Amino acid sequence: MRRPLFVCTALLALVVGLSRVPHALATSGSGSNASVSPRVGATVIALTPRGLATIRTPEGTTYEVIKGTTWRVGDTVTCEHVARTRVPWETLDCRKTL
Repeated sequence: MRRPLFVCTALLALVVGLSRVPHALATSGSGSNASVSPRVGATVIALTPRGLATIRTPEGTTYEVIKGTTWRVGDTVTCEHVARTRVPWETLDCRKTL
């Protein structure tokens, strides 16, 4: 009765041990924190009750993004482009700059 349980446990340990996840995590932490996409600096110009914020870049381009909890009109934010999104307000991942 214990033999099938041991075989399943050993097989699971083998699959997890040989998976590519540890290799992927090891290469992503190589000491470089630089993102692939360039960062965009912007200013918050409007906040909506729906949880969105309108931001404007120094070039004059406006975006609608998901707002942070401590954002106020006039705050400066830094945003990175997100490659895989389904809705337009998630094309930028923004964080408030201090």
